[in-house]
Amino acid sequence: MERIKDRFTAGLISGLIAGVAMNFIDWTGYILGLHDERLLDWAAVVTFGRLPDNSAEVILAQTEQIFFTGFLGVLFAYILPILGSRNYLLKGWIYGVVANQSLYALAIAFKLPDLTVHTFYATVSHLISASIYGLVLAYLLKKLYQNYSTM
Repeated sequence: MERIKDRFTAGLISGLIAGVAMNFIDWTGYILGLHDERLLDWAAVVTFGRLPDNSAEVILAQTEQIFFTGFLGVLFAYILPILGSRNYLLKGWIYGVVANQSLYALAIAFKLPDLTVHTFYATVSHLISASIYGLVLAYLLKKLYQNYSTM
């Protein structure tokens, strides 16, 4: 695997790939009928002010949600040097969980439609998805970023 010299790019790529892993878990729970609140619904509410109505809106919202995870990956790539790279998986996991809980808190605080009340199963699924996101993000960032050891 070729290593990347640019922290921004490594964070973006790590975040995008981790976002796909995160959504795989989310979609699995949704398809199995464990919950009816998808992560893409959050992007849809932010974009449309409502849940998606058709396939085109689902695709757009899913794309936006994945790009948001890329942005979060860039933030992590710039925060990690402040924290240090020791115990990077723990730090990645905590980052994923804190990002998830922060978005829940913002949705409730701003009373976003369809995002202020959550079922137990959706909440657990999103917590697991966020955990997977943080772990994959930290792992990939370590593998991709050339200067990781100097973080």
